[in-house]
Amino acid sequence: MRRLLAIFGAAVMIGLAIVARGVIDDDDHGSGGGGSGSDELVVVCARDLKEACDALEGLTVVLAEAADTAAAITAGELDDDVDAWLTSSAWTEVLAARAPGALADPVAVARTPAVVSVAQPRAPAVLTVCESSITWACLGQNAGAQWGSLGTGDPQWGALKFGLPVADSATGLAVIASVAVGSFGNADFAANDFGGDFAGQVQAIGSGSGPDPDPVATLVTRPGTYTAVGALHADAETVGERAYTVMSEPTVFATAVLVQLRGADRVPGIDRARDALGEAGWSPLPDDADIPPTLKPGVMAALHTLWTETTG
Repeated sequence: MRRLLAIFGAAVMIGLAIVARGVIDDDDHGSGGGGSGSDELVVVCARDLKEACDALEGLTVVLAEAADTAAAITAGELDDDVDAWLTSSAWTEVLAARAPGALADPVAVARTPAVVSVAQPRAPAVLTVCESSITWACLGQNAGAQWGSLGTGDPQWGALKFGLPVADSATGLAVIASVAVGSFGNADFAANDFGGDFAGQVQAIGSGSGPDPDPVATLVTRPGTYTAVGALHADAETVGERAYTVMSEPTVFATAVLVQLRGADRVPGIDRARDALGEAGWSPLPDDADIPPTLKPGVMAALHTLWTETTG
């Protein structure tokens, strides 16, 4: 137990959740482990991808927020026993900027697109405001506006507020990227484009509600909390017609990946993780699937920094 807790320093990790799944059978998986030479395979798993990691067998899984794992890798504080990280490609893009060379090439697991879900009673009014095309460019321009000033909807609805997932989570950062891409209308922007109108939109969109671990659930179970939310298509499908859902345009995908840490010499098989995400509404991907970058080099890291500093 002490060895597992040492994987992250106390300053980086708070509240580790450890799920032991047995010791690797060397005859089936080869000898050696992480950089320390342990015979036990250790995978750090993003908390919001827990369903995928729960399906893995014959190894030890450590659950942690994606941002905490990234911080530990960047600071060189990740224990040598860690072999791999199950996260999203958004975070491998962050690490490419913050800790170049720390990760091997990611292996695709599954993907699902980012979407915008609107509270069903308010969908017609939002469609009117956005001229029949609900985009983050439109939503951002109207974030915080009172319905009474928009010439549609019910003034008693108050302000347009939006729910977004936690930017520090694996899939949440992909949704945040979809907000940025939708606001700019493309993925060609650079970090030096983050001033002016975009910074103001981030403030208006992100600070109106604060991060929500499950914005879709809040949208349908606590009416009036949000006008719309950014979410994963796999999650939005679970609420069906209780929300009006459209693809975020241009489309951004959250892609779950398994990435080997530099210095480790093996990774687990991930077919069971693919199956688990497939059952949860994701589209499984083969090992050799292409994983195109979501944003230009360095921009995902800059976006995460801007978002967390602006929305607090």
